Amino acid sequence: MRIDIGPYEDRTNEVGERLDRRINIHIDNYDTWNMDYTLALIIVPMLKQLRDEGHGAPGDIPEFQQTSNQAQDSFPFYGEEDDMAWEAGHTRWLNMLNEMIWAFEQVIEPQEDLYWKPTNKTPQVDTILDDEDILVSRRVFDRDGFEQYSNRIENGLMLFGKYYRGLWD
Repeated sequence: MRIDIGPYEDRTNEVGERLDRRINIHIDNYDTWNMDYTLALIIVPMLKQLRDEGHGAPGDIPEFQQTSNQAQDSFPFYGEEDDMAWEAGHTRWLNMLNEMIWAFEQVIEPQEDLYWKPTNKTPQVDTILDDEDILVSRRVFDRDGFEQYSNRIENGLMLFGKYYRGLWD
């Protein structure tokens, strides 16, 4: 994969038409083999930059709907409540961005091994033996923990899809 996307151009050609952004994208066959992983490698740093710049947030976050949307300078508490709603909205947006980042990081480097727990009891899975048939380990799978882990990933990916059109700065 090779991607070269230039900056937005703020210039026009000789007849006054706005020049388009330079976009050159080459996708190799192997890039689509594990496309979720390939895209996650690109998405994580972009989400982190968006989070760190922090200039904008989608307008449909519930806290933003709690503002008065009116400039009533005669009552200072309106401004204070608006400020509190905006702060709460941006905090929620940062939390959602962090969940998206975490989910895509799990796509890149899954932590599924954390859900195999050692036990002294009879294992629920086959015992692992080395070449000399010596017991190496007995482990059980933490299904509840893994389900919570998987659900958190799905939630982060769902947030990415839901707010895809709001990923701007």
